Amino acid sequence: MKPETDFAGRQVAGSRESQDDYYGFCPLTADADGFDGLLLVMADGMGGYAGGSLASRVVVEAFVENFCFCRGGIPERLLSSLRASERRLLKEIERQDESLSQMGSTLVGAVWTPGALQWVSVGDTGLYLYRERRVKRLNADHSMAPVLEAQAARGEITAEQAAHHPDRNALRSAIAAEPLEIYELREVPFELATGDIILVATDGLASLTPEVLTAKLELNADESADRIAAALLIAVNEARKEKQDNATVAVIRNSFTAK
Repeated sequence: MKPETDFAGRQVAGSRESQDDYYGFCPLTADADGFDGLLLVMADGMGGYAGGSLASRVVVEAFVENFCFCRGGIPERLLSSLRASERRLLKEIERQDESLSQMGSTLVGAVWTPGALQWVSVGDTGLYLYRERRVKRLNADHSMAPVLEAQAARGEITAEQAAHHPDRNALRSAIAAEPLEIYELREVPFELATGDIILVATDGLASLTPEVLTAKLELNADESADRIAAALLIAVNEARKEKQDNATVAVIRNSFTAK
């Protein structure tokens, strides 16, 4: 069997004046990289008008450049590229005026190889797997949401308080001026099955409930990656959420064809 890679990304600005999300794909080849695969990097910038869009672009570009330049195993290259993104953003903060000193960004860097997935992530940008009519989040959420949900599970606060807490979306980790302390590195490859759909999305996709997200993926599971991404963002627009955030989705289909 040989891999047939189908991937695509799309984004909408929502009600925001700027687009603070940024993403990029980079095909990987055995000749240059030692293996065939695909690198996907996505970031959601923060720091106000101009700052967010600058931060996300800087960290994605630095990540891709470093990953394609350095050598070694995938986990080592992912971690090296994360550190390169940190350094590049810090340099950018130092050369900008004071108004951009608080800019920062989330980041997901994922490497797809035939039948496997590895990643590094910071913040709340999500990496999801759609398999057998179910959606599962693969990477950790570095916002306050899981902390509040754990408190609710222990009975310290109610589920209602956790769901509507004003700090629910606050980030516990981001690439910014301060040293990065919390990140997730998936060193052991996550095994994929034929037909799996990998989805990376910024938190603007949260306008869709888990039920709606699953239903949209089920309805479009046999479509191309581009059609899937488009369907999800159409659903975001149709949700008509007040103060809709930027929403970006990137899709990779794990499919195989006979030689």
